[in-house]
Amino acid sequence: MLRKAGQTLGGAIAMLCLVATLAVATEMTCAKDDGKGDCIAATGPDGKTVVVVGEGLKVGETMDCVDRGNMIACQAMIVASAPPVPFAKTCAKDDGKGVCIAATGPDGHTVVVVGEGVKTGEPMDCVDRSNMIACQAR
Repeated sequence: MLRKAGQTLGGAIAMLCLVATLAVATEMTCAKDDGKGDCIAATGPDGKTVVVVGEGLKVGETMDCVDRGNMIACQAMIVASAPPVPFAKTCAKDDGKGVCIAATGPDGHTVVVVGEGVKTGEPMDCVDRSNMIACQAR
């Protein structure tokens, strides 16, 4: 009887220890990086700053962090964004090789674009990709 109770209690304690070690991600913000693209300190939801290991993260970036016991490992949060919405433009200038390099929108403003297979005067559908405006023939 005593042996059975000891086994049950031991099993319960082992289960609690196992559950306590399961990782739970916490959202944190990088507070300091090492200048090489790695976050080394982050602020949690409680406002406290702690030492972390976050490869490829810079100050101000939001991260998911997991306390692994010997260190807090962080990675960039994955944020789903809506697909880009194409907008109409007309090629204003091409490079002579079938690549549009400037386009005019309905507002009359001309902007630099990359539109392969499009010549001057042709309508295009364009998408702003943050570092460039990519266009294609309609």
